[in-house]
Order: sequence, then C-alpha cells, then structure tokens
Amino acid sequence: MKLSLALAALFALTAHAATDWSRFRGPNGSGVAETTGLPSVVDDSTTLWKVESGRGWSSPILWGDMVVITAETAANKRAVIAFSSANGKELWRHEEVFVPHNLHKTYNTFASSSPFIDAQRIYINWSSGPDIQALALDHGGKLLWRNDKVAGYIHEHGTGVSALVVDGVMILRSEFDVEKNGKDLTTAPEQREWKSCIVGLDAATGKQVWKHEMPNCLNTFSTPVVHELKGGQKEIICANTGSGVMGLDLKTGKLNWQHNPGYSQRSLGSGVLSDDFYFCTFGTGGGVKEIAALDLKSGKPKPVEFEIPKGLPYVPSPLVIGEHMYLLGDGGILRCVEFKTGKVLYEERVEGTTGSAKFFSSPVAGDGKIFCASQQGDLIVIKAGPKFEKLAASKLDGPVNSVPAIGDKKLFVRTATSLYCLGAKGQPVP
Repeated sequence: MKLSLALAALFALTAHAATDWSRFRGPNGSGVAETTGLPSVVDDSTTLWKVESGRGWSSPILWGDMVVITAETAANKRAVIAFSSANGKELWRHEEVFVPHNLHKTYNTFASSSPFIDAQRIYINWSSGPDIQALALDHGGKLLWRNDKVAGYIHEHGTGVSALVVDGVMILRSEFDVEKNGKDLTTAPEQREWKSCIVGLDAATGKQVWKHEMPNCLNTFSTPVVHELKGGQKEIICANTGSGVMGLDLKTGKLNWQHNPGYSQRSLGSGVLSDDFYFCTFGTGGGVKEIAALDLKSGKPKPVEFEIPKGLPYVPSPLVIGEHMYLLGDGGILRCVEFKTGKVLYEERVEGTTGSAKFFSSPVAGDGKIFCASQQGDLIVIKAGPKFEKLAASKLDGPVNSVPAIGDKKLFVRTATSLYCLGAKGQPVP
C-alpha cells in the first residue's frame, strides 16, 4: 500500500512538473509548451489578472500554482517575488542587498537573470559589484544557501545569463574581457588577471563542484541548453566569442568538444537544440551576424550547410517547432526557415497595433500559436506553420523585454511595470 501511494505521488509530481515552465524559455530553453486554450487577444475577457511587477527584465518561471520573478526594489536592493498563478496574489518575497555596478541603463536592469525552479528549490544567479552571486530558496521563500563569490566578473553592460540546474548541478557563466576598444573595464588592478569561466555548483549546498576556465571574450549573455548523449551522460552546450560553441560534461566541466573558437561577435540570444541539431546566432548592435548550425548525433559537432538569411536575430532566441525554425529579428522581420537547412519559407514584417515593432523578447509557442512581445508594448500572435498568418495584435501597458511564460492554458507576460496572466475566463480548475 505504501509503495502504491509513493508511486502515485511520484507520478503526480512528474506529470505536474511536465506542464511547468521552470527556466528561461521553458523546457530546455526551447520556448515551446504542450498546451491548448491559449488566447490570441488581450482584453477584459482574457486578462485573468494583472499585478505590479517592479523594475526588472527577468522572465517569469512557473511551478504548480506559483509564478516567480525577480525585481529591483530600491537603489541597492532586489527581490525574488512569488505570486499565485490563480489570482496574482503575492505569496512571499525574499529581498537581498546588492552592490551596484556598470549597467546599460536603457536595455538592462539589476534583475535581468531569470530564476530556475525544481521540486526542491528556487535558484537565482545575478551579479553584485564585481562578483557573480548565487543563492537558493525553498518554495516558501526561505534562504537555504548563498554563494556570494562564485566568480569574478568585469562589467560592460551588466549581466543577464539565467539560472540553470541539471541533475543536482547549478551552471553559472562568467565570461568577459578586461577592455573594449582600448577602454579599461576593470575597477581594480588585480581584475586584469581574472579569467572567464563556467562554474558548476552543488545545487544542494552552493559549493563549487567544478570550474572550467577559458580565454576572455566579449561579455556573454546566452543561457546554455542540455544535450543528452547516447550513453545517458549529459553535457551543457554553451556559446561565446572567444571559445565558439562548446560541449561541457555536466558532472566534471571537462570539455567534450569545441566548434570554431573564432567568432568575432557576441553570444546574446540563447541557442536551441532539437533532434540533436543545435543552432545559435552571434551578433553586435549592428553589423554582420554569424551562426552555428551543428549536427550532434555522433556526439561531436558536424557543421551543417545552412543558408544564412539577412537580419538574423541578435537578442531574440530562435524558435523551433517541428520541421520549421522561426527567426525573429530585432527589427521586426520574422523568417520561417526549414529547420536543418535554413531555406527561407517566408519573410514577413511583424507589426503591432500602431505599425512597425522591434523586439528584444524571444518568441514562444503553444497551442499552434507563436507569441511575440515587442518593445512598443504589443503582444502579437502568429499562426505556427510554413505560411505567414497574423492572428492578432494587442496593446499592453508598457514595453516588453522579458520572455513570456506558458502554463496550462495560460500565458504570463511581463511588461516594464506589470505581470499579466492571460487565459479564458471560466475555465474549470484542473
């Protein structure tokens, strides 16, 4: 009897967790959720609730009936905040003091890294002064551990890599350069000797498990994805300017493989992995973009011939749905291409309620719909498929730089001031 109850509880937890959006861009950073009933428009009939979110560009994450974000609460304070997904009521907040540092005042905040949540804990990584910091909370907001000095970091525009936890290991990135265009970015002489690194922490204690050092490079903002190998081992796939695309062993941090350590531009948008095919882009605020298109079926990177359309996304991450990949350029051009060849199927401008739109938020998809949230404050919905069809465009109360989260028949969108929960009113409670 006890065994049956335990198995039933385990099944319920697994089934429940499968519908949750526990990290930046959902399941393995794909941006895709298996659900139905998502609304195409934002109005009184679909806005289930709306609450003040505070300043921050971290994306919402979900677990059960809880929605979690981070936000600045004062000039030197920020908080992890949990809301009820049912009604938007604040459940708790955990506030931390931090040391301000260099930051892009327009396009970044001190609360831009999204948390990660699992059945045991909520994990956060962000920067405080010259340090990358990590902490873990329980589901009630109680601090379980804090590691104040995971690695040193030299800021150009602040940080933005989101938390990632896999099989008990928390992955953190600290990739930077000491100068740019002859300008010294350090704040102390000893920082010129610092090395870029990726660090694995014990998710239960916050203690370092491994550290992988690499050459310094342009500041990296992309969040890794997880690749499961044929033998069941796992590796994390990371991309940056100086080291190219890397596969690092999850348990040891050892370099499994490396592709093209010669990219000249920044890794900002996160890569996607589907059917052992990895794709990511590199770019700058303007100028030529670069890509990596890799077949990983053998366990090693095999470059794939890929047509490179103009205007590849720099900030938004790619989106893969079946045989199609959607590339939403910062300037508002959406391209649907064949997933593994890059052949363009359509190329259309995504317009908001008042015309042209620009994007820092990455598109997400569910229920046969692609959701694009713009800097002009629009939620634009496109029908998934090889032919362009715009379903709707709705005005929100402010610009969107964070990525929407998808739950069971619900969409959570964070603007500069608010957190929306969108869905069909009157839905039965699961």
